[in-house]
This record gives sequence, C-alpha cells and structure tokens, in this order.
Amino acid sequence: MPTQNRIALNRLTFGARDLEERNVSFTGLPAWLEDQLRPPAGDDFDLATHLSAQTMRIAYAASDPTSTRGSWPAVDEMRPFNYLNLPVPDLWTISRNASSQAISSAERTRVRQELLSATWMRNTHSSYQLREFMVDFWHNHFNIGKNEAEPATVLLPVFDRVAIRPNAFGNFRTLLEATATAGSMLIYLDNYLSTATTPNENYAREIMELHTLGGEAYYGVGDVTPAPRLADGTPAGFTDQDVIQGSRALSGWTLQTGQRNAANQTLPNTGEFIYNAAQHSNRATSILGRNLSGVVGDMAQGRAMLDTIATHPATARHVCGRLVRRIFGDSIPLPAYDRAVTAFRTFQNDPDQIAQVLRAIVMHGDDIYAHPVSKVRRPYERIIALLRTTDSVLSAGATATTALDRLTDGLFAWPAPDGRPDFNAYWLATGANVATWNLLFQVPSWREVQTSLTAQTPAAAATSATATVEYWVRRMIGDLLPAENMNVLIADQAGPNGAPTAIRDRRSAATIENNYRRLVSLIATTEAFTLR
Repeated sequence: MPTQNRIALNRLTFGARDLEERNVSFTGLPAWLEDQLRPPAGDDFDLATHLSAQTMRIAYAASDPTSTRGSWPAVDEMRPFNYLNLPVPDLWTISRNASSQAISSAERTRVRQELLSATWMRNTHSSYQLREFMVDFWHNHFNIGKNEAEPATVLLPVFDRVAIRPNAFGNFRTLLEATATAGSMLIYLDNYLSTATTPNENYAREIMELHTLGGEAYYGVGDVTPAPRLADGTPAGFTDQDVIQGSRALSGWTLQTGQRNAANQTLPNTGEFIYNAAQHSNRATSILGRNLSGVVGDMAQGRAMLDTIATHPATARHVCGRLVRRIFGDSIPLPAYDRAVTAFRTFQNDPDQIAQVLRAIVMHGDDIYAHPVSKVRRPYERIIALLRTTDSVLSAGATATTALDRLTDGLFAWPAPDGRPDFNAYWLATGANVATWNLLFQVPSWREVQTSLTAQTPAAAATSATATVEYWVRRMIGDLLPAENMNVLIADQAGPNGAPTAIRDRRSAATIENNYRRLVSLIATTEAFTLR
C-alpha cells in the first residue's frame, strides 16, 4: 500500500514523484499545501527557463503565386514560442489575416500548438503541481473546444494566461467574470453576437447550467412551473425565464469587431473585450428573484446577474461537487463535500475563496488519506504521470499536441461546452483503454521526450530482473504490485533466457534502455498506476 502522503499527492498533482513524497514526509502535508497555494505569478524559475529555451518546427509551402490575397515564402524552421504571450490585438490580427489568406493558416494553427505544448510541459515539470491540477480543472469546467471557431481558438493563450491561471486559487466570482469577458468564451458561446434587439441565449443558459447553478438546478419553463423557493424566499434554481433575462443582462458584453457604439462611432477591430451600450438590451426584469430593472450603469445588470448566480447555494453544491469528484472519484467522501460547500459559501467574498475550499477538503478531515483509492486517471493524466515518475524531460513538439485528440482527451479537444466526462466508466471503455496502452508504449520514445532509464536505475537494482522490476514499481507506484502482476513483469523483463536486463556484455546499451522503457510502460498500464 502506498504511503498516506503518496496517496494525497497523487490526488492533488499530475503524479507523485519520490522526491515530492520525501519532502512531504519531512515537512508535512499542511506545509506542502500552503506552499502550493502561494505560487509565483508566473512559472517557477526552472520551468520558465525550460520554456524560454524551447523551439518547435513550423513548416508550410509558399503561397500560390497567382493569388491576389497574400504572398509568403515557404517556411521550414525551428521557431521559439513567439505567440504564447501575445496580447489580444496581435492574436486577433493573426486570425484575421489567416482567414483572409493574407498569411498562411499554419501561423494561426501555430498559436494553438504553442499553448498546448507549453501546457504539456507545465503539467509535467511545474513545481506548483496543485496550480496545474486546478488550472486543468477550471479549463474543463469552463470548457472551450478548440475546433468550434478559429477566432476563439486563437485567443486561448489569453484565456489561459489572464482568465484561468491567475484566478485558479482566487475568488470564484472574480474567476466567473474573467471567463465571461474573455474573447474565447464570448466567441465560443456566441455572447459577442448578442444585441439589444436579439439577445443570444446560448451563453446565458450555459453559464447557469454548466458554470454555476448546475443542470440539477434547472426547473424548466418558469412561467409554467416556477422554481420552488428556499427558506429565505430565493428560488431554488433557474428556469427558461431566467435564461431569457440573463441574456438581456449580459447583452453588450462583446468584442471590438468594427461595429458601431452608442455614439454611432465605428469601433476598432481589435478583438478586445468592450461593453457596448448600443448592443445592450434594457428589457431585463429579474433573475432568480433579484430585480434588475432598476440596475443601471455600464455592465451593471450583467454584474448583478453574476453576483446572484455566483453566490447562490446551488452554485456551491455544483462547483464543489465537481471538484470533490475530480479529487476523489465517482464515490465521493460526503464529509469532504460538505466541508467544501461550507467553505465556498463562508468565504464567498474573500479573494482566496477557492484556496479556502481546498484547505477545507484537504486539511479539515482525513479523507485525502483515508478515502479508498478509486479515481481513474484519464489518458492524458496517465501519460503525464508516466513522464513525471520516470523523471523524463519533455520538450516542445507537435506529437503531444495531437496525440490524444482521437480520444477527445487532448487539451481543448472536447467539442461541447459541458467539458469532458469525469466518471471512471468513460475512460475505462475498452477502446479508450487499448488506445491509451498503445500510447503509453510510444511515449518514452517520442522525439519530444528525453530520458535515460538506464542511467536512473541504481546498480543494485540492475543485478537481476526481480530487483529491476521492484525498483521501478516502487518508484512509479509507491509499493509493490500483487504477486501475480510482479511475476509477469519480472518474466517479461528477464526475457526467454532469464538474463537480467543490465548484463551489458550480452545486450547492447540500446537494447537495455529499450527494455527499461518497455518495463515502465507496462507498469503504467497496471490498475495500480491507472488509479490515483
């Protein structure tokens, strides 16, 4: 059985490593948690250095010489991350120019590739693993599929950098407005198209059903079947009438795309967020019982709506339920859930509300150690955990950015706004499992991965197949597997003649390394590694 610290770390990171387990055994989990909850504004120094040194190939053909739209030469170069930190207007220009064929569409694709590659490296190498865990959680909670609309996709680096990462441990209401004013979200769920005469209901519905109150708080057509009331008279949930009123309240929250403003002036076409009063409907009446008709001022009705839904009891239950399930699995510990909901509501006006919820889950009970280990790592998590537990170095490259798309577990690959499923059954389906196993055997040999498992295997562990298997199983899982699993791994590692992998006078260095890589990939397919 892995140690309690190993179990806790696996639940809060992309894969516990021996070094982290040893550090937590020395400092204690509370100290680790507090350090994780106070990360630097950007990446830690080592990770930032690694990212700044990255280059990634970009190649495309020259433009058609007969084209009247754009002209560019053929490109085939190793290029640094030039787009990852660009502001909205620059990214918007890339998108517009690619759409008009003034530049190659490969330049627009490159924006997404840089973000995906950087995210893979952050999840693998960041010292602040809890932030990476929560950023991943929030990206799924506020899901934006990368194939829905190219302008939304090209702005994803800003959505990640400005909306999600700075608010991962902050105040949920602040995070909610950051996503509501992000260009990617405004385009993905159509709110930038909302006008005074035809408010678009798509975003208003999803922000209530997915981002805050939850589908369980939907009561249908409100003027037919009103929502029941809570003890204080507040509606217990939302209806279609709330969606209609919400769409009106949020109209005018849009992007600068060259449209007219209330003064009949032409706005610039920069893609930046703007409140445009000319697009705002003044017909919003009330939402969840709160009167909006007398709320005046730029963005005031929309912000009143966000205040109302962010602090509603159903939002605490919905958001905390998803978070606790993300940490523990399908069968959640109810005491941890109750503590999370209480903390969410108690600290709803505090700047560190989400951090307080995490403290309540992790430190105010023993669930983080004692709850049965049952949460399945989805395919992406299994690959990152394999890289982390083998101390592999991941560099930039195109392989990782598309490797999991067919499993819909690539970053921003889930097409619908509800985000990818977070239930074990979905990721344990036969097709998904087989595809994941195949990937696990490929990962150590990806061009982007640098590792020497031979050099990492201690001399004492290289004396026999048994010692080798025991070393790597303990390192990757934290304890030995059942005897029947160990015997299969030992037999596979020993080979038909029973010779230990590391007898160098009989096997080449490449063969030894490949055998080690096969071993760690096999370990990564076991049930014990699949669960976190």
